[in-house]
Amino acid sequence: MIHNISGKDSYYNTVFFDFDGTIADSGEGCVNAVRHMFSSIGMEENDEKRLLAFVGPPIKHHLMQCYGFNESKATEAYKHFSTYYRSKGLKQCRLFSGIEDALRLIKASGKTLYIATSKQEYMAHHLLKEFGLLEYFSIVFGADHEHGISDKTQVLQNALRLLGGLPKNAVMVGDRYHDIEGAKTVGLDTIGVLYGYGDEDELTKAGSDYLVDSIDDLAQMLGGTNQ
Repeated sequence: MIHNISGKDSYYNTVFFDFDGTIADSGEGCVNAVRHMFSSIGMEENDEKRLLAFVGPPIKHHLMQCYGFNESKATEAYKHFSTYYRSKGLKQCRLFSGIEDALRLIKASGKTLYIATSKQEYMAHHLLKEFGLLEYFSIVFGADHEHGISDKTQVLQNALRLLGGLPKNAVMVGDRYHDIEGAKTVGLDTIGVLYGYGDEDELTKAGSDYLVDSIDDLAQMLGGTNQ
């Protein structure tokens, strides 16, 4: 089902997709990396809900916001997360069933597709190539920690800078609050997907314009032929 929360009646020509929780289910690898990270710094986190909350948001930001880490402590912890994720976590990632068919339909309808993820850009590019999905996206925009690009707002700001401004009739698709809030900050409409890691309450509170229950619903909403 497609839920029009804002009452908008918009047609979209350009679509920015989140990666984790929207294109791919990366929960297993992310949670295992978080467990390794906490163990490496002498902490434990066994609450499954709190562990799953790490899937999607920037790890350092989440540690500072939800665990009270300062910048230095969060940076040190992230190094342990990154070491595990690069060596093992990337391999513990799978596509959501039906997402390639949905992307094919949306792309064939004449729309321009981009990735906008707070995952490091080279990781997102690598996974999209591994999954055979790169052909559907014009550009992959991701985090670049060396240049101060980490959260979704910064990723989208960088994307719009490189694109020369906000594309007409553009929308952001994501599964977590930071996707919605980041998109709103730069002026994008938003579609929250409920098959990922965020629930209806989280996405509605963040200000999502639409909610879709399934990948089929997403394909139906965005797969219409350009007018």
